[in-house]
Amino acid sequence: MYFFVNQGIGHSNSGVEHAQFYRAARFREQGLPFKLVFTDHLPQLHQHMSEWQLAEHEVIGLYDYLLSDDPDDYLQQGTRQPQVYYEESLWDTEQTQRLLFRQATGRYTETIQCRKRRTRDGEYVVVDDRVILENQQHRVAWHYQYDGENGKRPVNIHVDNFRGQHYLFTTQEELLTFFFAELQRYFTQNVYFVDRGVSHEAALISLKQAGSPLQLGVVIHAAHFVGFVNGHPLWNTYYQYLFDHLAVVDVIIVSTHQQREDILLQLQTLGVSDVADKIVVIPVGGVPAIAPSRHWQGPTAKFVTAARLHVEKNLTHVIMAVKQLRDAGMPLTLAIYGVGQEYAPLAQFIQTHQLADVVTLKGLSQDMLADMQQYDAFVSASYSEGFGLAYLEAMSLGLPIATYANRYGAQTLVRDGENGYLAAFEPQATAEAQNITHLATAMRRIFDNYDALSRGASRQSRAFLNADIARQWGRLVEALR
Repeated sequence: MYFFVNQGIGHSNSGVEHAQFYRAARFREQGLPFKLVFTDHLPQLHQHMSEWQLAEHEVIGLYDYLLSDDPDDYLQQGTRQPQVYYEESLWDTEQTQRLLFRQATGRYTETIQCRKRRTRDGEYVVVDDRVILENQQHRVAWHYQYDGENGKRPVNIHVDNFRGQHYLFTTQEELLTFFFAELQRYFTQNVYFVDRGVSHEAALISLKQAGSPLQLGVVIHAAHFVGFVNGHPLWNTYYQYLFDHLAVVDVIIVSTHQQREDILLQLQTLGVSDVADKIVVIPVGGVPAIAPSRHWQGPTAKFVTAARLHVEKNLTHVIMAVKQLRDAGMPLTLAIYGVGQEYAPLAQFIQTHQLADVVTLKGLSQDMLADMQQYDAFVSASYSEGFGLAYLEAMSLGLPIATYANRYGAQTLVRDGENGYLAAFEPQATAEAQNITHLATAMRRIFDNYDALSRGASRQSRAFLNADIARQWGRLVEALR
């Protein structure tokens, strides 16, 4: 069995989850058996699975498994009768929430007991204290331990009547090791592709070192490297564990050749030079077909962007670039697709700068390929992209790209002057105004040579057709057998 390991999914997801959805589609096409594994507590898991077209038998949720009447049947078929989610709250006389009750979409209920906790600043906050998941036969319960730097983590996890036994796990890491050992017991010829979660890597490496027959792949979805310190590479926190345990990992998957070459060069500074065969390039996304190139008739330039509404996406840069161009007399519009915590601040930002007639927040798209067809060009202001699936989708429709010259997505997908323009940037806050001006220039230049750039976008995207990427995955899993 092939497992895609992650923490969770939701109504809105990051590029990591979309990469998993994309990979699942390619495995279906190749007839390869797979399961998406989610280990966070996700009371609305089955609702979100339905939203993202994941079948019940394709997903294993940690807590659904622990609370199942027939764990083996669940591993094979999933939850047979998902429930309708709802929640109720109990408040005290001081209007402090003390109890939260939820009917999860899985076959269990959740009770969260809350308490007041005093912070280091002397303020009181209401926090989750104890969580109880239960149905008629089974129960999982834990407390939260709060750490100022790392937030909260579950401790003293009780699992009652799982296969007729009662268990106590002092940490989440112990529970995960038990869980993966259970998957090892039931499935055979297992390959785990870890998309997110150092704790997943640690549990699987522990099992592998203890002799459990499994193969382990880690998918790198972001910039892996921070910089050199005293001549030694400093890795992204999320990938430090991976690079500390290279000898145990069977394969590392990156999306671009540029990132692969960077990793190999950085490892050479540590004296590691025998891992080239372990690092393979498979794009995390692709497109089903290539649309004909476009002819722009104007007069209004219609820009589109798509991203999680998060500060790291620098969407205010795009909005301010639009303002610069509008103030300079260029007729244009901008549509922003996505949801996230920055929705309200962005809406206010648009109003503050009197751009409501130009910039529109479109919300979540379930089909960006269809939605982007009505626009002329794609724009992005991310300083870092592991790949950039939205870029590729836009290119496949013949849309030129204006973007910061980020690693690795923009520098891989966008050829400056051929299918769009790369805007120089500096990551320091003091360079923001200059960066925005560079981005605005890239956006304007698209319409000086639109038709040729559109042809270049279509041409560049041909290297990322779904059928080709499916075959790349097929070759990899064949080599791992």
